[in-house]
Amino acid sequence: MIERTGRLHTFTDLGPADLCNIHKQSVTSKKNSEIGTFLYYTGVDTSNSASIAAHLQGLANLIGSRSQYWFGEKKHWKVPELTYCTYNAFSKVDMRVTVHIPGKFESSIINNDGKLIHDKVSDNESDKLWLETFVTSIVRCLIDSEDDDANKVGGLVEVRKLNPFNNGKSSKELLDYFMKGFEKLFWDGPKLGCGIDIPQPTIISNYLVDGFIKCVELTQNYEEALEILDRLKEKEPGVVTLIARVLLLKDEEIRAVQVMNDGVNSNNRDADLLLLQAQFCVDKKRYDLALNISKQAVKSSPSDFKTWAMLVKVYTKLNDFENALLTLNSCPMNSHKEKYYLKRIVPLKGGNDDLHLPSPVDVTLDEVSNLQSNEISYEQRNLDPQLINLPAANLKSTFAKAYDLLTEIVNKTGWEALLKYRAKVFVMEEEYRKDRNSNTNNSSNGHTRKNSTNSNLNGETVENGIASGMENDASSTLAIKSPKKDDQTNIEDMDESLENEFKKKRLCERWLDNLFMLLYEDLRAYTMWQAEYVHFQAQQMEYKKTTLEWEILGLIAYRLKHFKEGSVAFANALSGRFSAKSTREMLRYYQMERAKILSKNSNNTNNSNSSYTHNFTKVVNQLNEKILECCIKLLVWNHRWYSDFSPSLINTLSDLVAKDGLIKIQSLVQAVYSNNINATASNDNGNHGITDMMEDVYNFFKEYKINGADN
Repeated sequence: MIERTGRLHTFTDLGPADLCNIHKQSVTSKKNSEIGTFLYYTGVDTSNSASIAAHLQGLANLIGSRSQYWFGEKKHWKVPELTYCTYNAFSKVDMRVTVHIPGKFESSIINNDGKLIHDKVSDNESDKLWLETFVTSIVRCLIDSEDDDANKVGGLVEVRKLNPFNNGKSSKELLDYFMKGFEKLFWDGPKLGCGIDIPQPTIISNYLVDGFIKCVELTQNYEEALEILDRLKEKEPGVVTLIARVLLLKDEEIRAVQVMNDGVNSNNRDADLLLLQAQFCVDKKRYDLALNISKQAVKSSPSDFKTWAMLVKVYTKLNDFENALLTLNSCPMNSHKEKYYLKRIVPLKGGNDDLHLPSPVDVTLDEVSNLQSNEISYEQRNLDPQLINLPAANLKSTFAKAYDLLTEIVNKTGWEALLKYRAKVFVMEEEYRKDRNSNTNNSSNGHTRKNSTNSNLNGETVENGIASGMENDASSTLAIKSPKKDDQTNIEDMDESLENEFKKKRLCERWLDNLFMLLYEDLRAYTMWQAEYVHFQAQQMEYKKTTLEWEILGLIAYRLKHFKEGSVAFANALSGRFSAKSTREMLRYYQMERAKILSKNSNNTNNSNSSYTHNFTKVVNQLNEKILECCIKLLVWNHRWYSDFSPSLINTLSDLVAKDGLIKIQSLVQAVYSNNINATASNDNGNHGITDMMEDVYNFFKEYKINGADN
């Protein structure tokens, strides 16, 4: 807590997770020694000091009423004092509640400088601070990525994640309070910061708005959301984008299209609305319509990465790869920003020795719960050197998104063709050297030539663009050769037409140059894997890899958009042991496959063939069952790490419920996961608590009348 106080001035955007500090005394120890334990929270009801005090009291009762396993020893504690800290990102203050047991509780406010605010805070000011605190905490738990991002460094594991909208009788009240809070604080939204796609938060693009949209999607609270947005639109016309987004979530496409059309007619420079319209056209495969809309979005907001990224995507869909590369080269990169996720405020002093994370025993699934950490550490120590630290896996921010756009291009063109397109639009190293030599000769004759067409979009000259790139030959544009090493054109043979061609070319930004190198490394690893696999099959030998190695190969394949091959790798990984990452990626694959089949079926509406219908239904049901299996395994895994709130998994399950109905999902879970169904005489662990865990999810669906929950 002292460290937290000293670092309050460093908190940015939504700030850190809530901190709970617990004073514990050993009941059995004669010394009556007191030790401190802390953990982090998200999703606790922080609407007022009394609700936090009630949560702390419940925690104290839980710890005091039963023995705890403490580093392998069973100990009994009493808890004299607990403190809860939650950061208010609007007013940049830390709200704190301390409970003394038995007895009273008190609250305090610590400002950005780490000083206690002594002045008497009026009731109105106090209410506003608590509303801001509550809204901040809800947005924080909705925005934090729970998808086990491979790039999370220093991410929290000692964090208890609760579903803020699944809180018994008060669930609906808390949802209503958040919706009203969003409306009141809408104008202060930019104070919470924004994602990596834009350089600065705006009134329409910020974390408050992102959290609101996620909340509406999760609870399907569309009508109240639309009422609020209609009121806000009277003062801020840009809210029309959010209205259209909610209508699309509600699956009211016709109304959404009308709203988007009216909005663009009112203001054809609304970049957010233009982007939404362009994405809608892309989803409907009308790339021709999306092109002009995307161009208009770029003109309207040229400093935003997301507008340029959409234009790259559309050019790629239209197979206009030269313009796709030129547009990608023009993307403004936000190197200083990173995706928001919960981090430790202070590194653990004793490393992992200070970290005690006992495994919950109320929910178990053999395959998931019995995973041993020594298996994973063995695989890490013996990892194939070819697969260690492939640079593309460590990309962050807009660079990761730009790489994704580049792999979309190479997936359609192939590596050889990509090199040709690149040589056609960008200045190559030999061309530059030839041009520089020619400039030098002209200068010595008293003539100077300026080549303004070779300056890049930031206004840098050819010399400054190339010079930085040539500091390291590995990053220069021509350093990457095709594996065939085609013969290079002799510089001396360049004729006048080639020189004119050179004048039309652009300089390749150094970061994009680097992405070509990373792409080459990924392609090389992928090609070697495929070649080895074929060789082993031809020799009728088993192709062995560890789970970790299969997982890395699967991730490479996914990065390169080879999803079928990637799914094979992830399936092989899971045949060795459970892996949360591989399970998430398999879930993603099953969802993509189902979307493809449903889309294909919707285009074959005239097909009344009974065998086709039977096969279609059978395949979709199999995919739904696999999706459900992945969700349950991930829910059990999350529960082991005290994380009982995953918006993406809830949305995936609610999608299944909408398609199949809640009763069918309940029956499937009961049939496969009821207690001890997999128990054997030698091992009576089996499945335990899974049906109870799922009851919480079912209750959430019923509470909010999620589509399909009543059948």
